[in-house]
Amino acid sequence: MVLSGNQMKFKIKSEKKDNSHPVIKIAVREWLLKYIDNPKIVDIYGGKGMMYEKVWSKFEYRCSDGDSIEWLLGQPKLNENIFDIDPYASPFEALKIIAEKAALKKIGIVCTDGYLRRVSMMRTGLSKFFQENCNWPERSLTLMAGIYHKYPSYLRHVLKCIAPQWRVERLVIQYGRGTWKQATVYFSVILIKDS
Repeated sequence: MVLSGNQMKFKIKSEKKDNSHPVIKIAVREWLLKYIDNPKIVDIYGGKGMMYEKVWSKFEYRCSDGDSIEWLLGQPKLNENIFDIDPYASPFEALKIIAEKAALKKIGIVCTDGYLRRVSMMRTGLSKFFQENCNWPERSLTLMAGIYHKYPSYLRHVLKCIAPQWRVERLVIQYGRGTWKQATVYFSVILIKDS
């Protein structure tokens, strides 16, 4: 708040900050590397930023070009074994496409989920994506409370819904810290193709 004479002016800062919680983000990526041999990375929403410099620069690496979802849809198949999905909102649309196009039997996916737990905390409506893929209602206070307080169980359910041909071998989850940031979730998952 800025005071100027008898008037009060509110100055709202709404600038996006890349790499909130870099220690957590690096840790979930390094965890993934323990379980994937010969890492080949696709960075879906990034480029050669901090995560590239701190974690991915030693490995074969490429990133999407232009609109990330359109880019993924345009790929005939994905031959890499690690997928880094770090959007400002939901990673699940990209994760579903990756699950459909990944060519290998074992993949690792690292995500920043800035959507699901935040929506449940705010008690707003779920997107059509979750309504259609998980058969969830747009609004349900019971569902919202469950997602917020039991996120790991609901995340596993979402993964079954959007990647039914895969099973979760390993999963690690970390929550953001600080006001409003505790609703952001960072996770890495190792998926094994059943068929």
